[in-house]
This record gives sequence, C-alpha cells and structure tokens, in this order.
Amino acid sequence: MIRRLALLGATVLTACAVPAAAASSPVLEATATYQNPPTLPGGGVLGGFSDIYPAGTSGKTFWAITDRGPNNSDGDNPIFVDPTFTPEILLVSRDGSKLTIQQQIPLRTPDGYTDPVTKTRLITGLPNLPPTDDAPVDVHGKALPLDPYGVDTEGLVRAPNGTFWISEENRSSVLHVDADGTVLSRLVPSNQTTYQAPGVTVLPILPAIVSTQKPNRGLEGLAISADGNTLYVAQQSPLNNPTTSVSKKSRNLRIYRLDTKKPSVTGEFVNVRDKDNSDDGDWKTSAMVWLSPDRLLIEERDAEQPTVHTLLYAVDFGHATNILGTHWDTSDTPTLEQLGPSDLADNGVVSGKKTLVFDAKKAKLGNGKIEDLALTPDGGKSLLTLINDNDFGVDSITSNGTVKLNKIPTRLDSYQIDTP
Repeated sequence: MIRRLALLGATVLTACAVPAAAASSPVLEATATYQNPPTLPGGGVLGGFSDIYPAGTSGKTFWAITDRGPNNSDGDNPIFVDPTFTPEILLVSRDGSKLTIQQQIPLRTPDGYTDPVTKTRLITGLPNLPPTDDAPVDVHGKALPLDPYGVDTEGLVRAPNGTFWISEENRSSVLHVDADGTVLSRLVPSNQTTYQAPGVTVLPILPAIVSTQKPNRGLEGLAISADGNTLYVAQQSPLNNPTTSVSKKSRNLRIYRLDTKKPSVTGEFVNVRDKDNSDDGDWKTSAMVWLSPDRLLIEERDAEQPTVHTLLYAVDFGHATNILGTHWDTSDTPTLEQLGPSDLADNGVVSGKKTLVFDAKKAKLGNGKIEDLALTPDGGKSLLTLINDNDFGVDSITSNGTVKLNKIPTRLDSYQIDTP
C-alpha cells in the first residue's frame, strides 16, 4: 500500500508522465478437492459450502459454512432430502491436492432450549416464518414443519473475539453465533416483529424493505472489518420491489452496513451489477470480502458448470449515496429497483465505483457456482481462494423420491493476484 501511494504521489507531481503499471494476470497456485466425502442420511454427501473465511494468513486453512442441507430448491416447495440436517461451521484445510475437514461445529439453540424438529439443541435448515419463507416438503411431497430456529446459511465471517456472524436467505437475516455454534442473536427486518426463537435475542433492525426479497434470494454476501466492528451484507438478488418482473430486469443490488457493537444498521448502498444476459435476472451475488474502509470485493456470478460469468469487482462506496431511511426504502414508485443505471444520478443516487479484479473465465477456472471467496497475503500480492457450492452432490429428486447425484466435487482453487 505504501508503494502504491508513493507511486500515486509521483504521478501527480510529474503530470501523469509515469504510466500506471498494468495489472498482472492471475496465476493459479493450487487446486484441491474434498475427496471421498461421507454420505448423508437420505442421500447426498457432505459438501454444499456456502462461504469461507481465512483461519490465519497461510492461505491453506479456512472456516467454512455449509448450506441448509441436501435439497432441490427449484419452485415454491423446496424438497428436503434430510429435514433434520443441521448446518455446520467447518474448519477446512488444503493439503496438496486434498481438501480435508479438521473440525465440525453444528449450529445449536441456547442451553436449555430444544429445537422442535430435531428434539435436541441442534437446529435445522428449514424455513421458519410463513408466508415469507418457502413451504418445505420431503422427498415424497409431504409438507414439513417450519422451524423457528431454522436457517438457510450463506455468508460467514469470524470476529476477532472468536464468534461468528452468518447471513441467511430464507428471511434475510443475520445471526451472531458463539464459537461453539450456539445462536446468540438474530437480526431481522423491522416489520417482522412477531418472529420469535426462544432463547435467541431477536432484533428487528434491518430495513423493512428487505422483506420484499425474491423467494430464497435473501442476504448472502458477508464481509467484516479487521476490528470486527463493521459488517457489510448483500442481497443475493435485486428485490421484488414492487414486482417479480421488476426484479428480473433490475441491476440495482442493495448492500447494508451494520455496526456490530450496538448492533444497528448504519448504511445502505447500491451496487449496479453487470447486465444479466439470461432471461430471468438470475445472476447472483454470493460472496464479498472486506478490502478497506468503504471498499469491498464483490462477486457477480451465474450458476454454470464450468463458470461462464463469474467476475469479482473492487467496489468503492466512499462517495456512494447512503439511502438508508430515505424514500428508496419504501415501495413508492418509482422504486430503486425500477431505476436504470442512467436514472440513478438523475434521482440523486450515486452507486459504488467498480473496478474489475478477477474474471474467472479468462483465468480458465474449471469450476462453477462459486459461493466461497477469501483473500490472504501472498508475498506482496494476495492469494484469492475460491470454492464452489456443489449442492451436497444432489442433482435432482425423482417423483418417487430417488435422489440423483451430480458427481460434482467440492473444489478449491487459489490464484495469486495483485492486491486489490
């Protein structure tokens, strides 16, 4: 950073006589897979990683979070292969070409409280609040119970004090979790005042507009400051504000800033995503990394195998408009989601400034559905680590309840890149 600042100063003094150095191409340093993962009850295998966070600076060990469990999430009634699956925080390590699990921390209720589905302290990945969440069924189409503790785990960061923060997309919430997996508190939209999870502190502090999320497209990307005092969390997709058809066309993604000490929401910003060339607006933002105050590394991706469109942008919100508490937090028309990129400035909204950092296709990444992202130091540069979500190996579920596997391994790829 010091050298970059010095170069910038020299450039100014010489009236741009010194051209900026071109960014070097990413260099693949390692590829590893989770080999012979254990089979899970009902079908599927342990995998489904939804996010990672560095465990130290080696670039070889990470904290990870699983998704909500083996399921087929297409349609309004997700099919759960094992309704009692408990999302887990994992400690994973890369050893040569192998990815191994060193520790498993299942999420659990506070001491003295029992999950109504598992009948133990272990919680599930089931939805929990009608009608906001999906209506789950088992592999035979039978309706499953809702779980007030249930979480569709997506983003994960670890605070300096050893606790974890997790974002989830069933209802767009953020959880604070102790080092042993105990759920301490849950931040939910301000209009969800009736939601309760006995023993868990429920704080309805997120903007109410968050509740207009697309089904199963809630909060996903999560980043934390070095001191642990600030979180940034991103919607996976533009909101259904006011309609689904608007969401499909919108490129305006909301990013929220949270103060973890109070906790409270202190900011809401807009990231204008690339134009989605699909017909359903289904490109997603699944991962983020804190770079520096007001700067984040943000992913934009498709779900192809291998990836066709997975780009990482350094996005600077230093001069972006904080729309928290403004009329953009309502469904008054025109809504934020109805504005095109050229309309934002005309309506007084400045979005984050984007700089491309990594193009997975150009880097010839032979992986897809990248949901896990981490940066660690690497000899004056940075090591970018990417892991896919293989959906616990589940490809589809037949009408008679048979689980078909996709045979896609959980795979890690690490590239040396210029520090963003």
